[in-house]
Amino acid sequence: MEKKIGCVIAYSDNHNNYGTALVGYALIKKVQDLGYPCEVIRYKKKLSIFEKLRLVGLMFRVRQTDRLVRSLKQSYYMKINSGYAENIKTRTKAVNKYKAEKLIPLFKEYDGYEALAKGSSNYSLVLVGSDQVWTPMSLYTKFFNLLFVEDSVPKVAYASSFGVSVIPKMQYEATRHYLNRFSRIGTREMKGKEIVESISNNKAQVVADPTLLLTRQEWAAEIASSEKLVDFPYIFCYLLGSSKKARKAIEELKNKTGLKVVLIRHMDEFIPEDESFGDEALYNVGPNDFVKLISEAEYVCTDSFHCTLFSLQFHRKFMTFYRFDNMSKSSRNSRIDSLFAVLGIDERRLYKGEIIESINAEIDYEAIDEKLLELRSKSVQFLESALQQVDNVEA
Repeated sequence: MEKKIGCVIAYSDNHNNYGTALVGYALIKKVQDLGYPCEVIRYKKKLSIFEKLRLVGLMFRVRQTDRLVRSLKQSYYMKINSGYAENIKTRTKAVNKYKAEKLIPLFKEYDGYEALAKGSSNYSLVLVGSDQVWTPMSLYTKFFNLLFVEDSVPKVAYASSFGVSVIPKMQYEATRHYLNRFSRIGTREMKGKEIVESISNNKAQVVADPTLLLTRQEWAAEIASSEKLVDFPYIFCYLLGSSKKARKAIEELKNKTGLKVVLIRHMDEFIPEDESFGDEALYNVGPNDFVKLISEAEYVCTDSFHCTLFSLQFHRKFMTFYRFDNMSKSSRNSRIDSLFAVLGIDERRLYKGEIIESINAEIDYEAIDEKLLELRSKSVQFLESALQQVDNVEA
């Protein structure tokens, strides 16, 4: 049997999240660059009505109802606002086009859990990729935690994130079980490393988000053919949350600089106030267009982890806002905190009540690039060493 890597990445049909698409592409490209053929394992679930209702109940038990609430709100606003529905359709089409070119050609679909489990024997190693793949809700799918993979097949996690700072106590034993089955674990945040090492018998290494495995030059080459969407100097605004404080600060920046605000609205949910916020809202934006908008902006204001990463890659003047309440158990701010700690970024890059002086303060990008280079090098070494386990698997 050909030695082949099975890649498990965050993916949903008609989901238009830029970070998810770019993370999946970057990880697969790096695996291929290291010389390993791979397939993306696509799991088509067959859930009964009872199982779907059970999952809704579990959302409440593990306090993960935010996604359900957002989905219900989005469905409601789409019904009453035809313009919003058409705009989201336009964005989704642009993201799906990217997936069709970059991801779907590598897909291997397994229909139902039985086929998925049986199919795991087709691989010499199964790698689960980055993003928030180990949230409390993901435990029960037996997919992102690789519980479907045969015991004899090595299992590797690269930059996987729990998405929360605290694992629900009711999930300790089940989480320990699946973590102990991995031969190598790389987490995206320090908090993830702490969770792994406090719950399981495994050790973990903090590694770079897959988008950082590719250099600025590689990303520049990726976006070179993308159409220029804005032909004037601008502030790029990319907010997933609904913080009024963030929007007020961005208005202040606009007033003091005289620059127009270009934004991408309603990413995770419909935010009524954003209909009148900003100067130009773009919808026909694919993942590469998203990166290009960041790379050419005078300023970037965001509460997005991946928008922050690309702002750093392209040496932008930027400001990051917290999206979640730090006191919340479901807070996902730790990934921002971990990133800034690893790179030694001045905390003024994190909004603390004023914006113009902070965002204009000089950023030592030479020092940041050196730390990025070191982080990238160690992360590639981790990934390459983990993948080399296939050489010990009998064909």
